[in-house]
Amino acid sequence: MTTQHQKEASGMRTPHRRDISARQDLLGRELRQLFDDYTQEDMPDDLQKLAEQLQAAFEGRGEDESEPVQNGKDEVEAGEPGPDGAER
Repeated sequence: MTTQHQKEASGMRTPHRRDISARQDLLGRELRQLFDDYTQEDMPDDLQKLAEQLQAAFEGRGEDESEPVQNGKDEVEAGEPGPDGAER
């Protein structure tokens, strides 16, 4: 049999449902605010262009409506070495 004094001496008490619910509500509000702040950030131009191209590809539109992104680099001309060192 455990006495009240022994429970207090252990240093931890069982949280009540009300306490747990209040903590969950607070955590939920904080997570929602973080999510809202993140989704309101501006999208970089390169990422926006890539997203538009992906959307066009999924919708079945041709590539002639938008220019393909080449990893932010200009196209390698014939005779110049490519990223793998081979001539193109």
